[in-house]
Amino acid sequence: MDAAKRLEILDWVMHLTDETVFNKLLSIKDDSHNEDEIVAYTVLGEPMNREQYYAKIKQGEKDIEEGRFTTQEDLRKEMESW
Repeated sequence: MDAAKRLEILDWVMHLTDETVFNKLLSIKDDSHNEDEIVAYTVLGEPMNREQYYAKIKQGEKDIEEGRFTTQEDLRKEMESW
């Protein structure tokens, strides 16, 4: 991209008053991060990139939908036998 186009874009962003458009720009910026960037860690301290993080979230949601979870009450009962 040439310098004139960059300056044109910078000027446009500097004078932007539409918050919706500004938020879309922020979204594009956030989505442009490195795919291998570490965004979270597992409970064991293993790093996860954005794709792995979202996959864990989706798996957790699926587990809940399919009844694969332990309630707080059940966990307390189980802990009594430890």
